[in-house]
Amino acid sequence: MLEYTGGGPAAAQAPLSSLFQTAAILRIGTGLLLMTRYGIDAVQNAYHFFFQEKPWAWVPAFHEAGMPYAHLLAPVVAILIVVVALSWIIGFLTRLFALAFLPVVITTLVVLHNSGSPRVEAAWLYLIITVTLLLFGSGTVSVDQLFRLGQGGPKKRR
Repeated sequence: MLEYTGGGPAAAQAPLSSLFQTAAILRIGTGLLLMTRYGIDAVQNAYHFFFQEKPWAWVPAFHEAGMPYAHLLAPVVAILIVVVALSWIIGFLTRLFALAFLPVVITTLVVLHNSGSPRVEAAWLYLIITVTLLLFGSGTVSVDQLFRLGQGGPKKRR
């Protein structure tokens, strides 16, 4: 879909130029932002919460939002954010991890909207990007493309 521009689809393309012609730049950029803005800090806080029994702001926030087992759900979400970000950065099973991330983004959007938080716009952007990656996949510069994952197997020659 987004993999080819101009000429015929069988035209050979350089991987570096393909980076800017596909969803790969969106995937890599979003993965890096997700990892640096939320993922690393969340996993560190989850570690301190679980093993050093330090308080963590996500647990009361999850509890106030009415989510069950907030003390278990918050670390799971933190780990999921890091795994999704890493998957998007390298382009490994992008659609699967976008699908796994979709409930997190939708729940975040609903909770932030109900609380009147100014971060609602960021949640909307992550939702739009998640849906885009779910529809278009990882692009040409990715581990998925390297191993031809998600392309229906080898092509038959006539």
